[in-house]
Amino acid sequence: MTAGLLFDMDGVIVDSEPIHARAGAIALQRCHLSLDLAPISLQFKGRTDRDMFEYLVQHQTDTPPAEQPLLVQRLIEEKAKAFGELLAEVPLVPGVLEFLAASRQRFSALAVTTSAIRRDQAQIFQRFDLHRWFDAVITAEDIQRAKPDPEPYLKTAAAVGLDPALCWVIEDSTHGIRAAKGAGCFAVGLTTAFTAEELRHAGADVVVDSFAELAALLFARASRSDNLPV
Repeated sequence: MTAGLLFDMDGVIVDSEPIHARAGAIALQRCHLSLDLAPISLQFKGRTDRDMFEYLVQHQTDTPPAEQPLLVQRLIEEKAKAFGELLAEVPLVPGVLEFLAASRQRFSALAVTTSAIRRDQAQIFQRFDLHRWFDAVITAEDIQRAKPDPEPYLKTAAAVGLDPALCWVIEDSTHGIRAAKGAGCFAVGLTTAFTAEELRHAGADVVVDSFAELAALLFARASRSDNLPV
């Protein structure tokens, strides 16, 4: 059966969350804001930098409303710049390249659906030569409504010409799982950021701890008649 495999990027392809946290802290410092992102980082995991900084500026600063959009945009740009400066420290999630190679022969299309801005995504792809694996990439600039809204995954499925019901999604955040399920996809939770219980509560159809475990589910059981879209 024709099927697609849609990947989140941060926390699924690359273990970038610690670097994103450092880049966010640098952005706040460069904008002369004595604030801490840590208390809200998990709340905004899987969402866009704009969502996070808009909340921060609105609720934790005295910035006049008319000046808030400009400050938010500056924070986004400073974080992107800092992320680029720290890029060399970002590692791949263990096993992802082997999984991608095997998946290319099993699925008709592979794609990325990320809440990252395109600049961050492009830097990650260039560093690890990831373009060769994927047929489409949807970033924060391509959508109007971010995860947990289903729009990102609906757009990705459309970009590869597939019914969302024929797509697997690999996500590490509860917002991402909800987005995938809202789009009608089969959702796999990867426990790099949230617990198995949290991912299941968000609606994950399957939860795994590693790509090796997911590969066993997908490839070693190919002859079984599981209720999977492959």
